[in-house]
Amino acid sequence: MTRIQHLTNTLGTAWADEPTVRGTAKMAAGAVLIFVGLFGMSPLTSKSRKKGKKKRKRKNKGMMGGILGNMILLAAAGLFLVATITLWPETWDDQVETDGQVADYQSGTGSDGRPIYRPLYRFEADGVEYGFASPVRTNVQPEVGAEVRIAYSASDPEQARRIDGVDGIAHWLFFGVSMLLLLLGGGALSISLVLVGFGIWLFREGRRDLDKPADPEASMQDLRSTFSRIRSGEIDIENTAAGQSGTAGGSAGV
Repeated sequence: MTRIQHLTNTLGTAWADEPTVRGTAKMAAGAVLIFVGLFGMSPLTSKSRKKGKKKRKRKNKGMMGGILGNMILLAAAGLFLVATITLWPETWDDQVETDGQVADYQSGTGSDGRPIYRPLYRFEADGVEYGFASPVRTNVQPEVGAEVRIAYSASDPEQARRIDGVDGIAHWLFFGVSMLLLLLGGGALSISLVLVGFGIWLFREGRRDLDKPADPEASMQDLRSTFSRIRSGEIDIENTAAGQSGTAGGSAGV
């Protein structure tokens, strides 16, 4: 079950009229939302209440679905974006475009054992031949003599780069990947924060329904106790309001 499903299930719950049942169910559902928001989808075992029945294992998705994982993803995306911008191809005020050729290539072996190639380009400027190596390595063997488009600085033709093919779009591809990771990380982090925030509110509402004191220390003790019961499988997430669509109560006690 996805994290959003846990949230929508809880939002669609028709809570019981009896305060004890309602409060117990709210505390269980709130704790589940907080747990899922902090740590991602529960990596725990769901115990059956029937004696002799084997445990049903819940797939382990670890911490990467929670707030910590989302922040790591955002940080990685940010670093990737900074690196992309730092390595962004240079442009020149006196830039000139011309045709060039693949003069040769360097070859080697990648970490996966496959051959990799680095094209070497050449072009002419004012009757003088210049050359440079591509910053991009590829598994496709370059065709020597193939025409390419080159941009260079008229005042310093040694400052040149290829502007077509993979060389010409690689920086945009990396930029697009960086932005996609930022959007995914930001969206996932937002969902985690909503889950935790709504879970805290719901947990407090459940304690209020049970006439428990509004004491932060007591609330934390109750939350830790509920977390422990979730981790042990005593509280089956699928039997709480967060795990069932439209449930009126919830079978897990707090």
